[in-house]
Amino acid sequence: MRMKATLIVFFLAAFAATASAVRAQPGYEACVDLAASNPEAALNMAQTLKLMRGEEEAGGMHCEALALMAMDRPADAASVFYLLAERMLGASDELRAPVYAQAGDAFAIAGNPAQARRAYEQAIARMPEEAQYRVGRARMRALEENWEGAREDAAEALALDPHLIEAMLLRAAANRVLGYPQAAFVDASNAVELRPHDLEALVERGRVHLALGDRKSAWADWQRALDYAKATGRDDDPAAAAARQYLSR
Repeated sequence: MRMKATLIVFFLAAFAATASAVRAQPGYEACVDLAASNPEAALNMAQTLKLMRGEEEAGGMHCEALALMAMDRPADAASVFYLLAERMLGASDELRAPVYAQAGDAFAIAGNPAQARRAYEQAIARMPEEAQYRVGRARMRALEENWEGAREDAAEALALDPHLIEAMLLRAAANRVLGYPQAAFVDASNAVELRPHDLEALVERGRVHLALGDRKSAWADWQRALDYAKATGRDDDPAAAAARQYLSR
């Protein structure tokens, strides 16, 4: 299935810094505009840009990666993103870090947490004050079941931005798995308070309730998540599926 254009818009927005790095050449701009609507044509245009040197070549690589993402080829896109970041030797850390982070996102979508973590680490090394990069690495550490590492990254992200819902939920999950349900409850409850209709927050707080032995409250959170999912047309959301599975037990 072709990746939805909304996801490509996310990638385009995240790469505003990259566009600055390649100085938005006309051919590059046209290629990027084409990536969401006709990725095959954008990929061909990117190959032409890559035959040039300097900024045009960098722009071609960037557009190639975006087109590959639009074609549901995240593993290939991730490799191009990472190679582009490696080649941006003359660019500042503020320009290279987002490219490494986008490589991390693409590797994560491709199901390669080890490579994603490596890319996020490169981004963190260049912009340690960017909380989202630590959230990215925390997600990968959680997938690798390195829960202490995930908790550490989530805590550092929250120190930089105390209102990051995803970081709260990652730290809650880590503390729950590590045997600290009371600490997990604080983060999960804060996440629900900040975003009452967030399905993932409700599902995680339900898990924490269950870890605390409060089955009734756990069921209430999972049912609430299902009700919100149905009311907003999100029945297929992974969090809704998880809530449905818990309630069926």
